[in-house]
Amino acid sequence: MQCPNCGRNVRSKNQCAYCGHVFNKQEVAELKEESRNEDVVQETPRRSSGGFSRVLWGIIKLVLAVAIVFLAFLYGPRIINQVVDYFQTSDTEVVQNTPEEPVTEAPVTEEFEGEEPSEDTQDSESETEDSASTSETEESTESSESEESNADGQLSIVNQEVNLDEYPLTNVALEFNESLDNVDSTTFNFTIDANGETVELEDDYSLVKDGQTLTISFNDPSVAVLSTEAQEQVLNVESESLGVSESISYEVPTTSLDTEQAEFFNSTITDNLSSIGDVSAVVYPQDAEVPYVYDNHSVEADALISWFVLGFTFSAIEDGELTLEDPVVVSSDLVAENDEGIVATAEEGTEFTIQELLSAVVEANDVSAMNHLIQETGGPNAFNLWLNESNYFSTRVTQMLTMQESGQVTGAVTSAQDIAQLLNKLANNELVSEEADATIKELLLNTPVTAKYPEGQIAGYQTRYEIASADTNTAQQNYAGIVELEDTYYIAVILTSNFTSAEEVVPAISTSISDIVTYFETGQTPEEVAEEEAATQAEAEAQAQAEAESLAAEEAAQSQVNVVEESTPETGTVGEDGRTYSNQYVDNIGSYVNLPEETVYDETTGETRPAEWFFDESEGRYYYR
Repeated sequence: MQCPNCGRNVRSKNQCAYCGHVFNKQEVAELKEESRNEDVVQETPRRSSGGFSRVLWGIIKLVLAVAIVFLAFLYGPRIINQVVDYFQTSDTEVVQNTPEEPVTEAPVTEEFEGEEPSEDTQDSESETEDSASTSETEESTESSESEESNADGQLSIVNQEVNLDEYPLTNVALEFNESLDNVDSTTFNFTIDANGETVELEDDYSLVKDGQTLTISFNDPSVAVLSTEAQEQVLNVESESLGVSESISYEVPTTSLDTEQAEFFNSTITDNLSSIGDVSAVVYPQDAEVPYVYDNHSVEADALISWFVLGFTFSAIEDGELTLEDPVVVSSDLVAENDEGIVATAEEGTEFTIQELLSAVVEANDVSAMNHLIQETGGPNAFNLWLNESNYFSTRVTQMLTMQESGQVTGAVTSAQDIAQLLNKLANNELVSEEADATIKELLLNTPVTAKYPEGQIAGYQTRYEIASADTNTAQQNYAGIVELEDTYYIAVILTSNFTSAEEVVPAISTSISDIVTYFETGQTPEEVAEEEAATQAEAEAQAQAEAESLAAEEAAQSQVNVVEESTPETGTVGEDGRTYSNQYVDNIGSYVNLPEETVYDETTGETRPAEWFFDESEGRYYYR
């Protein structure tokens, strides 16, 4: 209806909403008549059409619609990915190898009581659900696509490059002929052929995707095998789903390890510890290019995960993400079960500084403090990413750290070689920075002393920076530390488990550290050192006894004779033996002594002369010649 005054369409039959004109009775009647006329719909007769044609046309449209949808799902993602790859060929993706998904941080949303969710929130949730559904559909389609495209063996390695500049760290870049969009940590299986043996890398490596290039990084598992010549090694890359089976050959450099030291290291660990339980060990002398390794493999990290928590936290401090004075509020969600440390026993909402949490970790292996530090520096996923990027391939958190009744810390894995690598960086002030590393070392001086270190048994000992499991831990007994001597240092890492008695394995660890460091320093076995010490002690005792006997003899001789200090001899007297005695000059004493007057025949002159007296200290008697 139109307003008679302004001509605008209005709904009201009483007054115009635009100009305010009030309709009179005549205008109202006219408006009602116009409204009835507008509501009349003129019907037009339908044209008859064949029923069969309509049905056929409907079927054709349905088939076309289904075909279009199918083709969209089949080729749409590929076209999109090709476009993305074209415009973003420099994007790099890190693929982490985590056998168990770590705990992730749920986003925190503040909601007020009685407030209905906003339309934006509802729309966002709806979009998220739609996106997830679409993502799952695309992922399924891409997977089918991948299997189809590679069924004919189209995916293959077209180029390869091996980098051994930081050996035993090995980096192998593999360029493929197609995009690697569907590749993840489960796609390939990697094995190493070295020294006649095949070793599976399992999860101890990292993958980085960059366009069509895949880079795998790992620490050579055969580094402990000695060789005087360059060794050929083969990396096998297998993927049944993608039809990939390639072998990359390369030569690893010769190691500078001392053969005798390596044999002693292996025999010491075998004799002292392998008969007690499972053991993995590394000794890293200061000047060695590579460490001495004994059966390196991934194990439960126990309290030694704190080494990596320290490195991660100080890296965040160095990057300016937090400071030692920043407060951290205690959350009950991060308190470890069976933990009785200062953080676990504090009330909800209590604040600790980063410095206080670090001290609790070093001084008491505080598990709840570690959980709070990991959360404060980005959470477990950020922690795992830092570990991977730092080439600690065997180390990761798999869940929130917890404390078992046995005293074991669970929720993380590591290896002796990863720990030794971190300690070597710390020893050379290359872990974070020179200043940060000095702060870490100062903290470590407060580490509680355990019986696993051979106190007073290593010559030249100056200090040590260590973290160890408690001596009462019945599940694992581990030691990791930097032992500093006068002119050098040694890194020692020993991880043991599956033993029958902690009382048995603790002194065995101590003995092993002492024997290995002593042998590396002196070149002597413990037996040789013991024999030398026994010989030295026997010689010292014999010398002391001889000196005592000599002194006693001299005192006895002095008591039997009369030593005269005058410069001229007195006249002789006859003794009980019938010989004449007088003061005779004793040359090696430099004094006159009352001795018999004797003469000897001098073959040179052919005449007799007075005898010359001297004192034999070994026998305590006077003789003449």
